[in-house]
Amino acid sequence: GPIKIPIEVMDIKGLLNVPIAERCFGGSMVKLFITAAIFSAINFLSIVGIASGFESDNNVKWAAPRELIAQGVSNIAAGAVGSAPVSGSMSRSLVSRMTGATSKLACIITALLWIYMMPYMSVMSPTPKAALSAVIVSAVVKNVVMPKKLLALKGTDFIVGVGTAATTAITSPTLGFGAGMVMYIVISIVAGKDSKKKVA
Repeated sequence: GPIKIPIEVMDIKGLLNVPIAERCFGGSMVKLFITAAIFSAINFLSIVGIASGFESDNNVKWAAPRELIAQGVSNIAAGAVGSAPVSGSMSRSLVSRMTGATSKLACIITALLWIYMMPYMSVMSPTPKAALSAVIVSAVVKNVVMPKKLLALKGTDFIVGVGTAATTAITSPTLGFGAGMVMYIVISIVAGKDSKKKVA
């Protein structure tokens, strides 16, 4: 018989009445929107890092508008079915590339497998975290031990890159991306003021 997708679209009224702001943001919709905006910005930075890396290493062309539209549509779909927000992941992308999956078809197959295998995911639950971590580490260890692209940066870019990498290693990728964005903005403002003083 036909394969049934184990997804149920949420009722619009129920979707709007979900008390997320009350549970997680003290009832403040402002905090909810600020958090969502920060997540969107950091997520896009992650996408830029992934896409630019694949472009330079595998000649896979990318465009910012296309990625923004894709992420926006994905998150709308995720909200409609009550899923967590959709984001990009450098480690998952590198694992896919390590296994030879770089085409659009590979993405579609992966998505369909995730959907159709949902009822059987309990089989994967007992997998030790160390085993899962080993797969990710094997994909990223080369760039961590010898970060050629990071070392090739100069001036302000090098400072922001090292600061972002250090913050990511000490805390988390989300905080790392956020710290890098803040450092870049601060350094750009300071550099802009210095250049104005020299001109004057």
